[in-house]
Amino acid sequence: MLNSNNYIGKIREMLEKTGWAQAQFAQELGVTFATVNRWLNGHHRPHLSQIRQIERLHKNIIGIIPVTKQEIGRIILQLEAKRKQYPDIKKILRDDKTSEEFLLELTYNSDAIEGNTLTKKETETIIFNNASIKDKSLVEHLEAVNHAVILKDIFSGKIGCPVDEELIKKTHKILMQGIRNDAGEYASHQRAIRGVDLILPSPDDIAGEIKLFLSKVNNFQRQPIEHIARMHADFEAIHPFGDGNGRVGRLIMIVQLIHYGFAPCIITVNEKAGYYEFLEYAQKKSETHLVHFLAEAVLKGYELIGKRYK
Repeated sequence: MLNSNNYIGKIREMLEKTGWAQAQFAQELGVTFATVNRWLNGHHRPHLSQIRQIERLHKNIIGIIPVTKQEIGRIILQLEAKRKQYPDIKKILRDDKTSEEFLLELTYNSDAIEGNTLTKKETETIIFNNASIKDKSLVEHLEAVNHAVILKDIFSGKIGCPVDEELIKKTHKILMQGIRNDAGEYASHQRAIRGVDLILPSPDDIAGEIKLFLSKVNNFQRQPIEHIARMHADFEAIHPFGDGNGRVGRLIMIVQLIHYGFAPCIITVNEKAGYYEFLEYAQKKSETHLVHFLAEAVLKGYELIGKRYK
């Protein structure tokens, strides 16, 4: 994932890889030679839309930098050490203060990833004070409230493994309560993921795909983090609901992580582009990047815990 702080290095990398002159690179982006020259000399910065163009071009030319088995191994060892340091994650999440911190962090970020415009402070006010925010829609309020309700059930143990069809549909039903008429029901229309070249199962095939998914999700021989990342990619490739698939999928990951003794993963809205990129890469090529990304997200969960349990 490219950000606004390393665009110069990425541009130079593309120029070296392709052999293009600056003028040809500028043509590819639809800007002037002078503009590219100012970027490279540090006299001007690209706008956000131009950063996104650079991202897409870099991805097409360079691709995603591989994650090695050694890198995966190192971060998994870090997680295993944390799991030993905090052996009773379920008890920790029943602590009121810790639970509230996770409720806020997870609800705000998961909703924001999907386009909810509530700020973190507004989310806090809604889920803990039952307040309403002026100029914010009812749907945005309900998205925050419903997400927090599910997390409370997960942390209390009311919702947990094994992952089955009842859990999947119940999670969606609570999440979309008061928002969609088809809450808890699979989509009856063809879906698409914006910006992703992936053909989703037809409505008639969803139940069968979920059955296949369930045959794998609770039965595995590999390291839990690797398996959870793979299953997340598979679930999102099914995209069984009309809306809310990303949030349901991330909640399923949290259920699985807690079941295997790990902290909940914190995927922030600032990481949205990278998260989507690694998710798509896992669906088409390899899940190694998503495994590493998920492991980092779980480490952020442990950082939150560490603030209270030093």
